[in-house]
Amino acid sequence: MVPVRATFEKRRRAKYISHLDLMRCMQRAFKRAGVPIWYTEGFNPHAYLMFPLALSLGYESGCECMDFRIDGEMSMQEAMQRLNRVLPPDLQIKRVAQPIRKHTDIAFAEYAIALDCAEGTSAEGLRAAWDSFIAQDEILVEKKTKRGTAQVDVKAQAQILMTQTLADGIWLKLRMPAGTAVNVNPGLLTDAFVSSLPERAPDIRTGMLHAERTAILCADGTEFA
Repeated sequence: MVPVRATFEKRRRAKYISHLDLMRCMQRAFKRAGVPIWYTEGFNPHAYLMFPLALSLGYESGCECMDFRIDGEMSMQEAMQRLNRVLPPDLQIKRVAQPIRKHTDIAFAEYAIALDCAEGTSAEGLRAAWDSFIAQDEILVEKKTKRGTAQVDVKAQAQILMTQTLADGIWLKLRMPAGTAVNVNPGLLTDAFVSSLPERAPDIRTGMLHAERTAILCADGTEFA
């Protein structure tokens, strides 16, 4: 039995597949591809598939991970080729290898997010509004937890790696806490910004044009693999 970590991309239309539906899609793909994978034991056996870090609906990614175990005479490369033949073009495996790090080692995730201006509004004005928003000492938002909701300072959680003004909006690169200990969705920050605009800058309207997870990192800054 060979443990495998597959890195796959979730692009274009596939970004609208929920995490639960993604799991079902992968389970069906293994059956159609004829890849022999290990099933859990017990009263209700099921295919062992583990996704270390769920991706929010509407986000694209080229660094998603899925763990499984080959239970038979098949190489990892053949398993990848068979799966890619039956998976949709927007959901393809890029590489396979034996896992190196545990899923509990995940500490951060990086994102690229584009916010666009509505027609007739100013990218420079949007950038000025963002700079003013992110310069606050704290940005308090309500975050859903297993016990209900809690107020968190998303400004303290977010690392702004880059801000760039485009012709029709702004481009952000963020690093957010992720994993089993603390997990903060970058949408909490961008939603708080968009919600602040009517009062701070009523002449600016905006929306999320593109959102992508670009890296999953361990606490030491290395890529999760």
